[in-house]
Amino acid sequence: MAQSVKYAIVLLTALFFISLGCLGTQIRQPTAADLLSDPAVYEGKYVCLDGVIENSSIHGIRIEKGANLTGDFSNWTLSEVCGTFRQGKLYAEIVNSTLSIYTDSDVYRSNESMSVNVSFSSPDDAKGVVRVYGMTNLFGRASLDDTKDVDIRKGANSFYFNFTTPSCEECGAVKPGVHSINATVTAGGRTFETYMQITLVREGAGEQAGEAGGSLGNYSAPATVPSNDSAVIIEYFFDPACLKCEKASPVVESVVNSFGDNVTFSRYNVLTDEGLRLANKYRLPGVPAVVVNGQRIISYGDYDGNTARLEEILRDSIANASMAAAGERQKIVLSLPSVFVVGFLAGFNPCLLAILAFMASVTLSSTGKRRNVLLVVLMFSLGIFFTYLVAGIGLLAVIKGSPSVQAAIRNLIVALVGILGIWHVYDAWHLSRNTESSFNTPKAFIRLTESVTRNVSLPASFFIGALFSLIKAPCVGAVYFVILDMARSGEGEGYLYLAAYNLGVVLPVLVLGAAIAYGLDPAKVEKFRKERRSALRLVTGVTLILIAVLMYAGII
Repeated sequence: MAQSVKYAIVLLTALFFISLGCLGTQIRQPTAADLLSDPAVYEGKYVCLDGVIENSSIHGIRIEKGANLTGDFSNWTLSEVCGTFRQGKLYAEIVNSTLSIYTDSDVYRSNESMSVNVSFSSPDDAKGVVRVYGMTNLFGRASLDDTKDVDIRKGANSFYFNFTTPSCEECGAVKPGVHSINATVTAGGRTFETYMQITLVREGAGEQAGEAGGSLGNYSAPATVPSNDSAVIIEYFFDPACLKCEKASPVVESVVNSFGDNVTFSRYNVLTDEGLRLANKYRLPGVPAVVVNGQRIISYGDYDGNTARLEEILRDSIANASMAAAGERQKIVLSLPSVFVVGFLAGFNPCLLAILAFMASVTLSSTGKRRNVLLVVLMFSLGIFFTYLVAGIGLLAVIKGSPSVQAAIRNLIVALVGILGIWHVYDAWHLSRNTESSFNTPKAFIRLTESVTRNVSLPASFFIGALFSLIKAPCVGAVYFVILDMARSGEGEGYLYLAAYNLGVVLPVLVLGAAIAYGLDPAKVEKFRKERRSALRLVTGVTLILIAVLMYAGII
């Protein structure tokens, strides 16, 4: 009896967990591809499909009204449709519509006003973004594109957009025919998208392009005006059959010629492979179009046929591009050797010389072996090197990972470098009247250093170097902020700059440590430090103030 009860308990427990598994497992809803590939499996079953309803179908599955469906479903609507699947069709019983797009007509002529209505059903109140775009031209650019930040309310929402359809002549680069218009709504961390299709036809005979005239007939291949290496690059795109291009061409040529060798000029026929490739690269809105330095696009819409305005815009764009290029040429170029030299000069610092002489004296007095001095100095230098390197890598990652606050970070660096420069100048004056520097080393650190060096503990020497680099950061690492800012804009070279600077900082320590190990009296090092520390502080301070001014001016 007891054994039967035992088996019954085991069986009931198993059934309990099996039932939980069944309840927790959701039946996978088939996709349209499943229904199309194996319709017999789903024949007569209740299924749900998600997608945009187009011509009463979702992804090729025909949607029909079910017997219990109340209301209707509409084309161009993002919906979830649930019902019975029979004979390759889905007989809808429930239609949950989320997003739809409508226009006041299905056929438009070019240059005609168009109203677009976007309807969105939201489960909650939220901040959202609604975008309507479409009618892509031959260059891959949407001729219609507008975005609105909106307050979305729970339930039904409607948003209205107004456009003018693009010209379907050659200049507009939009062909007559069927075009898609897309609508997206982003809210609550999710994005919903639907679309519709309209037909674009020519406005009339007056829109037909005339025959190309003037010099445009000779533009089948790009032509380049030679110039110097620092010239502004101007690329002009045209269609030989475009009347607007014929009017723009002499204006563009005249402006380019007036700048002489300061401009490199290329012409591209968008009907050629090369011209079409570049037009697609820039996603031109149409022709005529002028691209300045591969960034600024001047299109017909910018001057609307006013050639005087075109000349003004083009001249200003070339002048601004020239000034930007000149500013770039004036900037001080960062290189590994220059960073190493800056670090090397920073290493000749009274702070470092003082701690080095102190460690060497204690080591020699306690062990009498100069080889131990070299080992202690080596580990001390490695501690400084790795601490500054790791700290720099971390700060550099933060700076590069926060582009939105880079300007604030740069201003902070300028302020810190300037303050440290003033502090160094003040300390030079302070040392001329006092024996102790304002950069005081904590007594506890001095006692710890003495204990470590007496025992010749190499790991502890490494730790002392790391600790010293943190305590004396204002003294040793002032220029470090400058290096961080310069490395921020490097293409993958920031870490190399940091390593080069840190190696430069510790190299004087290693050289002096080796000199002491092979005969140099530490007392002479300490005497040199005391005699020259005021001058060293003054030179360092003036240099830092100059660097802060150059950074503020944008030269470095």
